[in-house]
This record gives sequence, structure tokens and C-alpha cells, in this order.
Amino acid sequence: MKPSLRHFFDSMGDFLADPSRQERLHAEYPGWNAPPSRVAIYGQFVRGHVRTTLEKLYPLTLASVTPECWTRLVEGYTATRPARHHEMNRMGEAFPAFLADVAVAEGLPEFLPALARFEWADWAVYVSEEQVPERAERLTVNPTLTVLQHPFRLCAYVREKGSAQAPEAGDEMVFLWRHPRELTTWFMSAHERALLALKMAMEGLSSSDVAEATGVAENDVRRAVEECSRDGLVLGP
Repeated sequence: MKPSLRHFFDSMGDFLADPSRQERLHAEYPGWNAPPSRVAIYGQFVRGHVRTTLEKLYPLTLASVTPECWTRLVEGYTATRPARHHEMNRMGEAFPAFLADVAVAEGLPEFLPALARFEWADWAVYVSEEQVPERAERLTVNPTLTVLQHPFRLCAYVREKGSAQAPEAGDEMVFLWRHPRELTTWFMSAHERALLALKMAMEGLSSSDVAEATGVAENDVRRAVEECSRDGLVLGP
């Protein structure tokens, strides 16, 4: 990239991160006499897109703080994580990490960074570019599977759309994946049947292998795999 073009991108990046300091942008280009009111439109345009994108991606996170707090969070995020990705939704990818950084200073609910990670994973799984095969030659883990671990019962909280005052405390492992037929994000708190089906898919174990090793009836093992296959967590032949 030519130095002049790099200078342009760097200076515009600084301006879009903090449009209130427009004089810095003008100082970078002596003799440029564009009306300040017209230049300000670009900063407002980008900041508006960041805010609407965050509110779309993180509705439960938004609902967990006051409007004043949300405005501070959006402003702080925009200033420290400038919007640089061409795909608008990707502008919100770093928001969970940002919340973790400012949680103490802003007095945020303890569960909020974990909730934001959950909401981002929900969207990222939905738009995953991983190709889910129409047919599987053998029991296979859904390639869109994402695993989260956090100290709150977020699955129940998210299913209830945040109707509870706060999620209950307690370690939780969550599986999120895109259903191969419905093409929507499904999620569940990990349980023994799901863990068993995933282990079988990852290690190439048969129902008879598991029954012999564990003493569990082979029909019960099959039912567990069939249930997870219907849900799309694993792909059966």
C-alpha cells in the first residue's frame, strides 16, 4: 500500500473512532476546506451503524443495563475497537471481550460478559461457513458445533428471553450448533447423552462397543445417539 493511502486510512480511522475531534482530521490535510458539518456526517453514520449492530446482536445484554450505561458502553467500544470490517455484524465481534475489560469500572452485572459471549456465539454459529454434509458415512460431529463454559445457567436464561432478574450461578457447559435442516442455531446445556454421542462420533465407537465397556444396554445407547442425531448435534449415516 502506498504511504499516502496508508496515511489516509490511518487518519480516517482515528476520526471515525472519535468524530468529536474533527480538527485532528483537518490538521492532517492542510488546505482542505470541506465544511465541518458535512464531514461530521461520516462519523455519525459509522457510529450509528455500530450502535444498531450491537443492539441487534446483543438484545439480552442490552436489556440487562440502563440506557445511560448502554450509551457509555457503545461509546467506549467504538473508541477502543474501531469498526474496520466490511461485514457490519463483525463490528460487534470484540464486544464480549470489551465488556470483560470494563465490567468492574462500569459496575456491570457479573454475568454480562458471559451472556454477551453466548449471544455472539449464537450469531456466529448461525452464519458459520462450515459445510454440513447432507449425508455422513459414519457418525460425525456437526462441524458448526461451538462449546462455551461459564459459571452461570445461561441456557435457561436465554430460553426465557431474560425474563428472570439474573441467571442462576452454577458451572455450565453449552453446546451451540446450526441444525442441518432447520438452519437455525440450537443450543443445550451439556448432558450425559450428548456427551456420549459426541464421544462416539469423535472416537469412532459403535453402540456395541459402548454397551460392552459401560454395561449400559445397547438399545439405550442407540436411543441417545438417535436423539442427538434428530437434534442435529451429530450426523448419523
